Amino acid sequence: MTKKLLTIVKVFAFSTLYFAQVGINTSNPQTTFHIDGAKDNSTSGAPSAVQQVNDFAVTNTAQVGIGTITPTEKLDVGSGNVRVRNINSNIGVGGTDRVVVADATGVLKTIDFTAYSLFHARLAADQNISSAASIVTLMFASPVATSPFYSYNTSSGVLTFNQPGNYLVTLQASFTNISAGAQLLLGIRPVPDSNYLGRGSHYAGATTPTLTASTRIGELMNYTTVIVVPTANYQIRFTAAPNQACTILSTEMGPTGNGNVTNVTVQKI
Repeated sequence: MTKKLLTIVKVFAFSTLYFAQVGINTSNPQTTFHIDGAKDNSTSGAPSAVQQVNDFAVTNTAQVGIGTITPTEKLDVGSGNVRVRNINSNIGVGGTDRVVVADATGVLKTIDFTAYSLFHARLAADQNISSAASIVTLMFASPVATSPFYSYNTSSGVLTFNQPGNYLVTLQASFTNISAGAQLLLGIRPVPDSNYLGRGSHYAGATTPTLTASTRIGELMNYTTVIVVPTANYQIRFTAAPNQACTILSTEMGPTGNGNVTNVTVQKI
């Protein structure tokens, strides 16, 4: 009987040791390894959020919490900043390295920021301007490149910015069926309509060739500016306003080759 009791005690002691939680500065550890830095936790129950600020914890799945005893990532910092003192000695490689960002919950992730910030769209089809000084909205096809920064409506030609900030805009267009000396105007206008946020003016150098089945060549102009978007959901449209009737080409075609010619590129800076 004594031998059986001794065996039971040994098994119980081994089980208790095997599943024990280690606490430093606390008699009430909450995880596999728990340090109460300020020794301010209660002797029973879970510590409050304020008490956890100075705690360090390691769970049984090897997740580490600093300022939290319930980490959800391999390293989870409850609050505060992270500093790497010698990071300047480790130089990144442009075009290969990725940018580290924090999502809405604070989890670090990597993105290709150059591609992520870019919007690029091309004119869906030729657009005819039938009267002088008409302000026509350029209608672009579905974006070739875009990101969560932007939403583009292909039916209305309205670009919506989903985040405030500074944006670099380059607008290019080719005008044809227009005579020498005609004024060509590209613009960026807010929605609802108001004064130009930016506009570029150019005078045609020569009368453009007549459109044929094999020739589609126009007078090319482009305009680059920076616009400041004050709030999320801010909207703009891209316009053309020559001082005489003309056609805006979506593509050019000639002896040197064919390709897109009227497009817009926006990048968050």
